[in-house]
Amino acid sequence: RRVSTPEMVSYFSEELAGNATRGLRNEVRDVHLVSADVAEAWNEDGTDYATVAFGYESIDVMRDRASGAIVEGEESLTETTELWTFVRARGGDWKLSAIQQA
Repeated sequence: RRVSTPEMVSYFSEELAGNATRGLRNEVRDVHLVSADVAEAWNEDGTDYATVAFGYESIDVMRDRASGAIVEGEESLTETTELWTFVRARGGDWKLSAIQQA
């Protein structure tokens, strides 16, 4: 909560609650950062923004909570690129404000 905007906390909470309601849990492991590049940075009205392109490998599966069976994904490394946008009031702490699939 302290490193994300309230909107991102709400998004994560909804996502986790939705999975739990459907009897699922997301398992992400063996995460390896491949690349991280600042895609853009800008300032608007005293607020700083930066978008970083993260490339990483991971095993990402959705499991049935009761049986542990995989219902989505596979047990092998896959490469993913995501764009993470961070925001801060000038001189303040950076907070995660958005994540987009690239």
